[in-house]
Amino acid sequence: MLSRRLVALDAEIARMREHQRAIARLLPRTGDIEGDEMISKDKWVAIMRASGFKDEDMNRWHAEFEHSAPAEHQEFLEFLHLPQDEIARIRELSRSGWAQK
Repeated sequence: MLSRRLVALDAEIARMREHQRAIARLLPRTGDIEGDEMISKDKWVAIMRASGFKDEDMNRWHAEFEHSAPAEHQEFLEFLHLPQDEIARIRELSRSGWAQK
């Protein structure tokens, strides 16, 4: 049982490192996430893809973000200047469909 848990933790740490690398790629381009420079959804997706993320990885990223920090996930999606209906759809999928895949 401990061995399986160790393997699961290793996988989780690897996913978090991927998230960290994706965010680190974004920060030098904007300075501070609170800055005035607009980051679009397309720019963000391009950064994620350049970091090796596939659609399922990005879905899992959203699901983890929604699970661990829902208010910050909402704020991040707003930061990308997404329409509210798209934000609602992403968050709903993050809570249900994507998280179960």
